[in-house]
Amino acid sequence: MRGFVLACGLLLLATADPCPALAQDAAAPSARYSGGDGLTLKKAVVIAGVGSVSEGMAAEQEWIRIHYPGAVIESKGRVVGPPHYDVITLKLASGSRVDLHFDITGFFVE
Repeated sequence: MRGFVLACGLLLLATADPCPALAQDAAAPSARYSGGDGLTLKKAVVIAGVGSVSEGMAAEQEWIRIHYPGAVIESKGRVVGPPHYDVITLKLASGSRVDLHFDITGFFVE
């Protein structure tokens, strides 16, 4: 496993897609998405059915990979509520940027 993690770390340096095998395993098939398209707080993507912060973060990455192929995460911020949100800025393959909002209330830990 240690070799895989190291290889994955090196893969991160070489590609824009962060370790798809690890993210898919961590997100688990229990992750569920609802809400909107994530372009505003009111239309945030709601993540449910995850058991930990790491699974929730992996679920965010999975949603991004599905809806914005080739995008790169430039920054990540948080709106602390409740409700709690992650705000992730992506650089798209076209070069433009978009902010995505994820409602993380279901797995947020202070």
